[in-house]
Amino acid sequence: MTCILVAHLGDEVIIAADKRVTEINQDGVKIPCGDNEEKIVRTKVGVITGAGSLAMLDPVKSFVRDHGFKSPDDVLDLILRTRDSFSKFYAESPRLQADLAETSWMFTYPTVVDDQSVTRFAYYHHQHGADSLRRLDVGRVMCFPSGFSLEQAQELQGKLQDVVTASINSLSTDQLREVVVTYMLTLISEVSAISETVSSTCDVALVDGKEVMVAMSARTGDLALTFAPMAHQVAG
Repeated sequence: MTCILVAHLGDEVIIAADKRVTEINQDGVKIPCGDNEEKIVRTKVGVITGAGSLAMLDPVKSFVRDHGFKSPDDVLDLILRTRDSFSKFYAESPRLQADLAETSWMFTYPTVVDDQSVTRFAYYHHQHGADSLRRLDVGRVMCFPSGFSLEQAQELQGKLQDVVTASINSLSTDQLREVVVTYMLTLISEVSAISETVSSTCDVALVDGKEVMVAMSARTGDLALTFAPMAHQVAG
């Protein structure tokens, strides 16, 4: 299960993803089984991550990591085919519809608009479009939940949006980044206190075009985060 927070600040997209993996048994009981998952995966042109069922998430993330994509529609096609295969394989599972509803993917890539380089953030969530991608515009934020309620996610998203809206035009790039990252860590800490499926630590990625910097296992209260280049490691 997962909490992922995203803010598109124009020059930079910030993504914070918690690190907990949770198993769900046949009775629907959620069992935390580790806080070491690196959910943000480096690609040739940015990052890809997601929330929900690992059986659906991992094939898409691994393929995009290893093979890349020519257009966002390639990723959408892969997501839809993965969902279809999952639906057929788990057709008798009582959790099928919940897994499909709770699983979402998101990725970044660079493009050029009006001769200006920009960073795109695209995402797939069944509730936002059963067969389409959505794009996060500059100045907007998203919360992708899995394992806690949509109402809780909307509340987190609203709080983060208020911070970004109040700060994006008045602070320098460095100041804005610090404010947003600090608040993301606070929000994830708050979620972890009420949800057994979300860890208090998270990985934070700063994405600017093809450049990705990451701070691993960050938590609220850390005095200074260390961001380092995130390597693109293709499976051998």
